[in-house]
Amino acid sequence: MIKRLRLTDFGKFKERELEFGPCTVITGPNEAGKTTVFDALFDALCAQSRHEGRPAWKGLAGRYGALRKAELNWEEGFPPLAFDDAEFLELFAIRAGETSVNAVNGKTWETVAEARLLNAGLNPAQLAAALIDKADSSRKGSLKARIKELNKLIEARGPELAAYKARRDAIFSGEAETARLEAELKGRNAALEEKRAQQRALANTQEELAMACRLASAEAGIKALRELKETSAELAALSKFARSEAPAYRALQQEYQDRERDAASAGAALGEKQAVLAAGKASLEQLVARMPVLKKQVETAAALSSKLTVFSSAPPKVTLTVNRPARFGIWGAALALAVFVAYSGGNAGAYAAAAAIVAAGAWAGLKLSVKETLSAHTPDEVKVFLDGLAAEWTTISEEKLPPGLEEARAYLAKAGADAAAAADSLKARSGELSGLEAGVKMAARSLEESRAAAAAAKGKAEAWLKERGCATEDEYQGRLTAHEKLSAKLGDIEQRVALFRQKTGASSDEDLRDRLFMDKEALDQKGVNPSKADEAELERVKARASGMSKEVHSLEAEAAELKAALKTVQAVAGAKLEGLPEHINRAENELAAARDEISGLELQAQGYMLAAEAFNKLAEKSTVAFDALAKEVSAALDGALPGPEAHFGSFDAAEASLKDAGGRLRPVKFLSSGTRDLFMLGARLMMARKARTGPDGTLSPALLVLDEPFYTLDPVRETAALGLLAAFQKTTGWQVIMLTKDAAVAPRAAAAGLPVKVVEL
Repeated sequence: MIKRLRLTDFGKFKERELEFGPCTVITGPNEAGKTTVFDALFDALCAQSRHEGRPAWKGLAGRYGALRKAELNWEEGFPPLAFDDAEFLELFAIRAGETSVNAVNGKTWETVAEARLLNAGLNPAQLAAALIDKADSSRKGSLKARIKELNKLIEARGPELAAYKARRDAIFSGEAETARLEAELKGRNAALEEKRAQQRALANTQEELAMACRLASAEAGIKALRELKETSAELAALSKFARSEAPAYRALQQEYQDRERDAASAGAALGEKQAVLAAGKASLEQLVARMPVLKKQVETAAALSSKLTVFSSAPPKVTLTVNRPARFGIWGAALALAVFVAYSGGNAGAYAAAAAIVAAGAWAGLKLSVKETLSAHTPDEVKVFLDGLAAEWTTISEEKLPPGLEEARAYLAKAGADAAAAADSLKARSGELSGLEAGVKMAARSLEESRAAAAAAKGKAEAWLKERGCATEDEYQGRLTAHEKLSAKLGDIEQRVALFRQKTGASSDEDLRDRLFMDKEALDQKGVNPSKADEAELERVKARASGMSKEVHSLEAEAAELKAALKTVQAVAGAKLEGLPEHINRAENELAAARDEISGLELQAQGYMLAAEAFNKLAEKSTVAFDALAKEVSAALDGALPGPEAHFGSFDAAEASLKDAGGRLRPVKFLSSGTRDLFMLGARLMMARKARTGPDGTLSPALLVLDEPFYTLDPVRETAALGLLAAFQKTTGWQVIMLTKDAAVAPRAAAAGLPVKVVEL
């Protein structure tokens, strides 16, 4: 079943697709394109029998051009259908007002003859009798009478020719040279005939290859013209991309990228300024938070410094302090020296000296390790005082006071100075924050301007692509590349077409197309197979034919020399023959002509008898065929017409008869147009079904295309016709396609039980 009809380039339709169903009703007003759709279906379904010389195909070429294009898509699992053009138009395409079925192409001589008789209305039995009379009659001027005359001539001239030949042989029997020359000439003639047979075979092969190459060249030229048209159309669609404008787009892209970088830089600058501002605010907030502590520290440091000053201003006094390490060091040294002296001397004097050294060392250690210091307070007093200061300081700070008076004084002075400096820094940083906030606002404004400029630049680039129908630069580059490739392809095709014009001598592409189609049509009629085209083999055959021609000419020259020599010898003997050869030649020619004519007449008589036998068989089965067809049509029309009874008395469906409402048998041509069309619809449906029924009764797939089939029918007959068509579609499963300008046909067809799909043009 046809799923879709794609009209790539067919008349008014360009790249149009029509979806089909089991029963498709194509509707539209006049000039909507229904006839174009019918022609496209015919062109696609009958493509295998396409013949530009036939009227139907000439009409298509004249209306839509030779490069028209329509394609069929078939339902999955449904084998594509193909029809002979005459078969489709006469059986499977039904149009209103047609009352005859023309001949279709048969596969045997009998079926062709039967198809031709179908329209001619001839009586096959009468034709058979006439042919038998021609073959068997003995009256004057008949075949038998002429054969008898010729046999009498042969009987009369035969003995005369034998006598002439006997006299000639007697004269030539002593001529050895004549026999030798005749034998040699016979051998040369045999060799020459063999070479000529080979030459004819080569000539036939050469002609077959040449015609195949011509047909292949014509098909290649037609294909090149079609490709030229299609490529030109594709190139025209890409005309905007004939010249690359990528630099302009890249300049816009570069501007966009520069603006993006400016925006990124402005964003980074804003971030830095915001970070500095945030850090400043955080530092200021910390200083503000510390100010109470710092203020307390200043006050405490001042109070503690005053106390330290008062404590340090007390009157001085002598204070003894013992340097214990120095004392124990002196004692240790004296003891070590005494031990050394006693051990070294080992006598009483050494021991006395050692004792003296120990006594002196003890006194020196006591005397020298005591230091007198002029101070207002003792170390313990200082320690106690500093511990008190430290205890007060730890109430406001986690840091500890140094252990010395001077260190404590310096530390307290520094703490006060740091607190004062922090207060000054707070004022300074407050002023700095105002400047930082102004800088952040300027940076934010600069960022907005940069982003707006980037968006504008991006919009320009996108608008540039949009104007050219592209979404991305890659797509634009792809179309540039496609245009470049198509230009190169078009150049190649134009060169090929130019070569074809030069080869054929055509003045234009239209002239070339006409010549190629004419050449293709002529070669198709001869049954040339383009798949056998082989230019290299053709050249080899030409070379062999040329060599063979030289050999033939050489043998002809040798035979001519022998024939001349034989004529010379025979001329010498001719004087003795006294004109006998001329009598023999004349008698032989007369006998040969008589025998040839007899053979032809006998073949003609046999042909008459074979034809008579075929016509007799056709006549024998015609009555049965007519009765069967009448019954089938009557059964199909039962219920559609009152009491239908069909009769077929000849091979022409237009001469059929149908009983009218009054019971009278009336020829179809005398019925009303509505009754006639309804009758012919039933007859055509049965004939189409019979054409697709095999010997075993199996029904092959097919389809019906009906063009305004109900144009002449009244509502009652239209309802009957739709019911007839629905029953036919249900039993056969064939696809039905109807073309009509009556939009009401579709709902009425659906009501009759047809699975309707509507296509509006």
